[in-house]
Amino acid sequence: MDQDQNLLTLVVQIIYTNNERHLNCAFLDLDRRMIEVCEFQDNEHFSVFECLVLQVNPNGQDAKLTVLIQMPELESENRKVRDILEQCEFEVIEKSKKDFSEIQLSNLNKVLRSNFNTYRIEEQICTQCIQCLLEHTRLYKDDTNCQKFNIGLFNLNKFMRLDLAAINALMIFPKQGIKQFDSGNNASTLVDYLDRCITQMGKRCLRRWIKMPLQSIQEINQRLNIVEYLYQNSSFRAFLNEDFLKRIPDLDKLYAKFYKVASDKRNNANLSDCVKVYQLIQKIKDIIKRVNQELYQSQNSILQEIFLKPFEENLSDFERLEEMIEKSIDLSKAYTGEFIVNPRFSEKLMQLSKNITQCMNDIENVRLETETELGITVTLIESGTYTYIFEAKKQSADEAFRKNPKKYKTISVKNRALTFTVEKLQSTVADYVHYRDLYQEVQQEKVQEILKIVCSYYPVMEQASRLISEIDVLSSFASVARNAPRAFVRPIFTEKKEILLKESRHPLLEAIDSTCIVNDLEMDRKSSRLHIITGPNMGGKSTYIRQIAICVLLAHIGCFVPCTTAVVPIIDAIITRVGASDVQTKGISTFMSEMLEASCMLKTAKPDSLIIIDELGRGTSTSEGFGIAWAIAEHIAKQIQSYCLFATHFHEMTLMEHEIPGVKNYYVSCVTEDDKITMQYKVRYGAVDRSYGLLVAEMLKFPKEVIDDAKQKALELETFEHNLESNFIDEEVPIFNTIDDELQYKVRNSTLQAKERVIKEAEKWKNDLNNEKNPQKRKEIIEKRKQIILKLLK
Repeated sequence: MDQDQNLLTLVVQIIYTNNERHLNCAFLDLDRRMIEVCEFQDNEHFSVFECLVLQVNPNGQDAKLTVLIQMPELESENRKVRDILEQCEFEVIEKSKKDFSEIQLSNLNKVLRSNFNTYRIEEQICTQCIQCLLEHTRLYKDDTNCQKFNIGLFNLNKFMRLDLAAINALMIFPKQGIKQFDSGNNASTLVDYLDRCITQMGKRCLRRWIKMPLQSIQEINQRLNIVEYLYQNSSFRAFLNEDFLKRIPDLDKLYAKFYKVASDKRNNANLSDCVKVYQLIQKIKDIIKRVNQELYQSQNSILQEIFLKPFEENLSDFERLEEMIEKSIDLSKAYTGEFIVNPRFSEKLMQLSKNITQCMNDIENVRLETETELGITVTLIESGTYTYIFEAKKQSADEAFRKNPKKYKTISVKNRALTFTVEKLQSTVADYVHYRDLYQEVQQEKVQEILKIVCSYYPVMEQASRLISEIDVLSSFASVARNAPRAFVRPIFTEKKEILLKESRHPLLEAIDSTCIVNDLEMDRKSSRLHIITGPNMGGKSTYIRQIAICVLLAHIGCFVPCTTAVVPIIDAIITRVGASDVQTKGISTFMSEMLEASCMLKTAKPDSLIIIDELGRGTSTSEGFGIAWAIAEHIAKQIQSYCLFATHFHEMTLMEHEIPGVKNYYVSCVTEDDKITMQYKVRYGAVDRSYGLLVAEMLKFPKEVIDDAKQKALELETFEHNLESNFIDEEVPIFNTIDDELQYKVRNSTLQAKERVIKEAEKWKNDLNNEKNPQKRKEIIEKRKQIILKLLK
């Protein structure tokens, strides 16, 4: 296992109380030396648990997550939890009930900075999970962990809920185990599009932020203030990217190394890491200097509060360390790649350094004496076996050696060059090797002393890492907005329950085609909370509802959005039901998968959620699919009352606008001429009055015989429906002669199955109407029949 890999552990205990599921969780982040706990109630789909897993899963090579879980006893719920865990790549270890025993406070207090009883009552939950965590990791068995950890509350309500379905539907991250399509130089996922980060810890921070959108307007605006400043000040952003961030090492790995040194754990820290810390201090000085220059030109509270003050505090914490590194490490040689202790750091090293220098002087004197004695040019070269030896031209050396052949020992002859040594050189080199080895031995002791001093500053390095990584992400957001083909805008958060997006675009689509069509959105809780969106296939419905969700998500992570105006409220969850597919290995059909997702959606959505639904009900017959789609849309509009974009091909759903307050119809426009269709991709208010499926098929070059056959079948169906409708106006079934135009309109625009039910119901009342002569009685019969038919149509 990689020593630099951060180890994360999540413990989950599922308890059933009064027919309700309660999940207790404990999460360990080893690098942060933090234990976080949370307790929550979940539904049968375990949607909150899914959000938790996605938030703590690192999705990278720098960290490894292990999940310890007590699986549900119910087979259906057991299967659902397994499905969630299998979609993410981490190790899962199943635990039994006996693994969740009463906590041993003595073991826990051994690793905590302060006694467990002193923590808030909110953090004194999930004790059995903490016990399971301690026994699995054996933290308390390692003395280096003594009083190093804190306990905190993992606040799930602090972040917007995003489940795996939403992440996949919005193409936020690459799907697990699935290679993304090649889009050339363009980003294929949202994280790729946003990632202009310079540092590795910035890239990791970006991925955390996307999975954990904020719910606090104040915190979001703090991020937006910085992005806005960097967006408007290109020169300062260029300084950050080119002169500051590019010269920052991976501080997450750096402070993790020194934490291991501080804990006497196996590590590979060395003097080069100390030099990296020194270089970090110099770069912090540079940014403070640059910020002061900016403040001299114009006073700005953002520069003061976000850049200057935090970095000055960080630098003051580093102050003594800088001086120590300058004294203890030879920085002049460090810049050439040689990392050694400065001899002046130790009297013993100083003396050994003098001895080594004297030996090198003696070796040079021996070379000069030998050169004079032989009368030829002699050079000193390094040797793996002899450390130092002499070299001369072979012809000249052979003649010179004849004067005293026993004094000169030939070592090798190669390429007309002869290497040799003399007894005096060997003696002097032996002294040099002795002092050099002794120097290295003493230096290694001093290196450990230096590392011990530097490692005591790992909390300051951790603080610098957090500060710089967040600035890196916010600078990335500013770069994305500034370099986009068309303007991005700062979102405005409002307490009003309305969403207003003007000229919104899908950022990934715009990266491919900078002239893509822009579209508006206006939603408010009372009058237009649910939009029914109809239109032809390939007309842009799916892209439109996704781009709205992405704009809302970007706003909640503190990024500018691809619009000219953006006003949004706080959204607690983005829930999607898009593109269901079958799972053959588990015996789940496309329709079953679709219904499972829809059921989960209805049980997890709240009034402040944003729901996007695409083509719900297409996995079964047309009539049943329409009935399900209508019922779900009606439930969302009437009961949940959340924001919802509902893209569908069931044109009959447009009738909902006249029946349910808060529902509005929109359609994606197109132009048809000579049986040809041209997509305009513009979303407009209103509803389409026809289907364009055959025209789209022709556009895609379907075989002519297939198109002709489809047209004939469509004509036969329309004829059948027309004949069926004629039964309603036949004098023998006088249902339409006595009811108003509105009901006739609803019947004629209902599904075939609904019409059949209405006919059967009308037959029941036929005799009653024929036998009843009293006008008042007939009127009562008709009114009662009308109410029954309306119920049938719903």
